[in-house]
Amino acid sequence: MTIGQPGMRERKKLRTRVTIEAAAVDLVLEHGFDGVTIEAIAERADVTPRTFFNHFADKADAVLGIAREQEIAPDIDVSTIVAHSPFGFAAAVVRAGIAQLDDSSVDIDNRRREVFARTPALLAREMEKIALIEESITRHVDSYLAESGVPAGPDRDDQALAITVTVTAAARLAFIRWSRQPTSAHDLVIFFDHAVDSITATLTLGKTE
Repeated sequence: MTIGQPGMRERKKLRTRVTIEAAAVDLVLEHGFDGVTIEAIAERADVTPRTFFNHFADKADAVLGIAREQEIAPDIDVSTIVAHSPFGFAAAVVRAGIAQLDDSSVDIDNRRREVFARTPALLAREMEKIALIEESITRHVDSYLAESGVPAGPDRDDQALAITVTVTAAARLAFIRWSRQPTSAHDLVIFFDHAVDSITATLTLGKTE
């Protein structure tokens, strides 16, 4: 499977988004969630409030990294993905999202966990974030199935959801393995690839030629 890479403009947008996230997380750790304003986040990130709102709807979304373009990989055109199966397609979409992370993004995620410990109310919004991402993956998979000739209906809906759940399980397995000994963002991609291989092998256990 192959996938195109984001261009310079998309990479710049991603860097700005990550910078705003880092500023939001750091300020909340320093002053508490209620003690931080959007203006303070914008100032720390060295952007204007208008730029802030180009990327995030509110303060909570900035802290949680919920961009306005909430997709698994908003800066990558999924139409460039070449895969030979619905599962392979879904895995490539998720891999694209993980591959966008750099070491600074991973570091932000580590600090974000401390924010959750101090502000448990944000966990509910984090669950909504995960649900939005899963909905995004499901839509992409459903489109792939449709283009592959699978007729619309409850069966296709179930197939798309089942594929999404399986691939996101691989992502969770990768994050669990990676969190035991955090290294680099690239290693997280490797863990995801291994998790996909492991799940694929498990699903084919007992099958004969």
